[in-house]
Amino acid sequence: GGSREEWPIRRPLDKTPAGHATLRPMDTDASPLSLYLGLGDSISIDDYAGGSGCGAISLLARNRDDRFPEFAGRDLASHFPGVRVEARAQDGATTRGVLEEQIFRLPLVPEGRTLVTLTAGGNDLLMLLQMRGTLLDEDGEGVVRRLRSGVATIRNRFPDSLVILSTIYDPTDGVGDLLTPGQPLIRGLDVLARVNDGIRGIAEGDPGVVVADLHRHFLGHGSHHAEEANPYYHPEDPTGWLVQAIEPNERGASEVRRCWWQCLVEAGWVPE
Repeated sequence: GGSREEWPIRRPLDKTPAGHATLRPMDTDASPLSLYLGLGDSISIDDYAGGSGCGAISLLARNRDDRFPEFAGRDLASHFPGVRVEARAQDGATTRGVLEEQIFRLPLVPEGRTLVTLTAGGNDLLMLLQMRGTLLDEDGEGVVRRLRSGVATIRNRFPDSLVILSTIYDPTDGVGDLLTPGQPLIRGLDVLARVNDGIRGIAEGDPGVVVADLHRHFLGHGSHHAEEANPYYHPEDPTGWLVQAIEPNERGASEVRRCWWQCLVEAGWVPE
């Protein structure tokens, strides 16, 4: 019990005999990370980020030191050399697809710890927006419900795990004009905000689930990144992190990875 704030951070997870995650200090007995499962949609994959090895899952597993020297030595390959990487994320995957195809076929529980990253929900909202031009509260509630169910399944299957759940970024930098430039869909942003609040809520009460806030991190790097009048404009780095309006480009994939790596640091799985 208790709120997440009561949990000491920067400690690796361990499981009690009951299978519930507790936290303990870093020590020599900490079981190694043996499996990294990358689940979700195109936010995690290589395809739009430049090809093989370029996506967020790939970069977290093994950095491209030539492209991102800042992350040299800050990857799973450097800290957990024997880790098995299973990249299951798929282009176009919805929360239902993640539940029914990716989580349904989870591998056998390995000896040692498991890391899971999950990006899902954006395609659900996008498909509904394209169908009816607006979003309803129940659309968002369905997304959160399926994500909650998926995370519970993962945590039950892998008690000695850390699940990094990602919020859904807004490709329009707070403007909301996703379907037609210059025509904001205010309702869409409202539902997106509720979904992201729901995603943050999934992590409450379970130290084995943490949230990577891609929504906050990507604001100012979407379709309006070059507009100084945008409230999220970053004068020190006015770069666009997306391609084809909604997909992470090479830089975007690295920034997703940055958020995930920070979660690992804060959970105590890797040093600062």
